[in-house]
Amino acid sequence: MKIYLDIVLLENFIMNYIILFSTAIMSKTKISYLKIGIASFVAGVYSILNYIWNLGNLESIGIKFLISILIVLIGFHSRKLKTIIKQLILFYLVSFTFGGISFMLLFLVNPSSIVFENGLLVGSYPVKITIAGGLLGVVVISVVSYVIKDRMKTKSMLCDLEIFYKGEYQKLKTMIDTGNLLKEPISQTDVIIVEKNSLRGMISDDILDNLDNIMQGKWLASKDDIYAYKFKVIPFSSLGNENGLLIGFKPDYIKILDEEECIRDDVMIGIYNGKLCKSNLYTSLIGLDILNHTKTLKEENLIR
Repeated sequence: MKIYLDIVLLENFIMNYIILFSTAIMSKTKISYLKIGIASFVAGVYSILNYIWNLGNLESIGIKFLISILIVLIGFHSRKLKTIIKQLILFYLVSFTFGGISFMLLFLVNPSSIVFENGLLVGSYPVKITIAGGLLGVVVISVVSYVIKDRMKTKSMLCDLEIFYKGEYQKLKTMIDTGNLLKEPISQTDVIIVEKNSLRGMISDDILDNLDNIMQGKWLASKDDIYAYKFKVIPFSSLGNENGLLIGFKPDYIKILDEEECIRDDVMIGIYNGKLCKSNLYTSLIGLDILNHTKTLKEENLIR
């Protein structure tokens, strides 16, 4: 089978250019089309030399690793070691993804054209497959990157919440909800929304199981003295429920364990009669306004 070195150079140049371009986007590196082009050309030249010399496996792996470092340095011209390592890892991640997709496409389109010559994968339509594999790889990497960033963002919005009330204590996961601006209408106290099941042991089960009846004024149906809780009715609006109501109470104090620990005694707990998260990743919601206006208090002065 005839191997045209100019085609080998072209296909490697195109693939490496796409890989470096995608790596730059993922690592948020400022893109220089000229530097990426030079690095891609160097990678293409190396592939030809590797084909001609037919290096051994161990030598080839070592040289390939050094060449990949050289390509990253040329393409991105970073000076910080941490940044270079990050770019190198992403470069390998993107390379493996694109390489796998290209091989899959080549196998599906024309498996008989798959030929290995001196460690190089060559075929009848390498340039077309390279471009198609690169474009499909961009889509795959973009989707995966979006999902990972979205999950990381969600995790970064979670923190621990501790509620102290009448000698009882509950610790639960809470999500910082930028859209939660709920306040008790009379005192304008910030409200933390908590699933009712997370308050069992702190609030009577009889009350938690009869929230709807209590909201309808059937307070006498409860066996417990609900007046001792000093409940307040908190109106709220949300998608699909513009005239909602929550039963709320004022805890002795709460702790928010985010990057720093803060203690507040000027909030209310709104009891939510349902689930806030199907996966139970969190069972309460706090507004960003609560974090922006925190005041640190001495715990010993709060305990009653």
